[in-house]
This record gives sequence, C-alpha cells and structure tokens, in this order.
Amino acid sequence: MRYIITQSQLHTLVYSYLDEMFSNEDFERKINEYDKSGNTWRIHMNDDNGHERIVYFWFGPGEDDDGNPHNGTGSLHVHPDVADFIRNTFSIRQGKALDIIGDWVSEKFDVDIDEIDIYPNRKSPPNY
Repeated sequence: MRYIITQSQLHTLVYSYLDEMFSNEDFERKINEYDKSGNTWRIHMNDDNGHERIVYFWFGPGEDDDGNPHNGTGSLHVHPDVADFIRNTFSIRQGKALDIIGDWVSEKFDVDIDEIDIYPNRKSPPNY
C-alpha cells in the first residue's frame, strides 16, 4: 500500500528517524590534530550500537594536510545502511535521501554542506 505525503511530512518523518537513531550520542566537534590552524574539524555520528553512520567534515579556507586548497567546504559521508533504509522505507531515490540527511545535519549542527556521498562504498549494488 502506498501513501501520498507532503514534502514537509517526509522531512519530519526522516528527521524523527535520524533523531531516534542518534539519540544517545553526545556530539562534539573534533579539531583535526594535523591542522595547526584549528580550522579543520569533524563530527562523528554513531548509532546507538556505536557504529559510525554519518561523518561531517569542515575544511576551512586554506590548505588541508595533503596540500589541497579549500575555500571553506563542508563534506558529509553517509553510511549506505542509513541511505538505503530511508530510500527503501519512503520509496525515494538515493539522491533525495542524501539531501534530506544533509538538511538534517545542517539544521542540527548549524553547518554548511557542500557535498554528500556514500561512504564506505557498498560491497554490492543496492536493490532498487
């Protein structure tokens, strides 16, 4: 059976799932120990079982420890299990699921997100 819901209802449902998934997490910004300026940091989001599921990286203006230039970039890595659960539960495409996850992280931590990807890579293709 399929139900039609509004965009805001979809966001509310996904946000509730994510809030529940990360309910026991005490988030903190961790400064990159290799960045002497303190301008590069990350937030690790583990599920209630302690498995890392989402990681946000902020690369401030300047160069990272590999010499790559950044103008201030927020990058989000989402575990495939999180994206696939949302994609399958709500019958939406992966890009839409990642965008909603990105919106949740952006609102929860008041951060900018410039890129979102699946990490680590899936061991096998997802079922569509």
